[in-house]
Amino acid sequence: MWYRRWMTATQPRTHDPVHRVSMAFEREGDGLWVTTWLDPGGELPEHLHPSLDERWEVVDGVADVKVAGEWRHLDAADGPVMVARGVRHALRNSGAAQAHLRTWVTPAGGLEAFLCESAWAAQEGLYDARNLPRGLRGAAWIADFALRYRDETVMCSPPPALQRAVLPVVARLTRGRLPRFG
Repeated sequence: MWYRRWMTATQPRTHDPVHRVSMAFEREGDGLWVTTWLDPGGELPEHLHPSLDERWEVVDGVADVKVAGEWRHLDAADGPVMVARGVRHALRNSGAAQAHLRTWVTPAGGLEAFLCESAWAAQEGLYDARNLPRGLRGAAWIADFALRYRDETVMCSPPPALQRAVLPVVARLTRGRLPRFG
């Protein structure tokens, strides 16, 4: 069911300072509710999910969503936007106020763990806004992280073809330098 009580600011959140986004999670059956707060200038960079479907909706404020190469301006009156598995998509807040969004993800898979670990790595300074590593520890983490989640979430920068060629080599070369999440 798409209608759901709105998650409030008092729920636990994970915060990604690099992309200026906070999130809260609630599992329901085989799906996952992700409530997202995008600060002005905040974004979820372009990515795709090979095995997950999403339904995004603006709860409060405005946001821009890019689906299959086309940007669209959204507010609460626009209703949900479907993002099928395998489709590239991104979100950004180009407004002056925080945007509050929610998404229904099916199946839930490991998306919550992916987003929490990514936020942790942002707090640790392991990568930059272009998703590029900062230093050897960042390279070790990104290689390991991207390989572990490649069946669920693929970032589009750097290009996926380059990631497929380089990440296994980087993971092998940096194995002993891997920072630990949690």
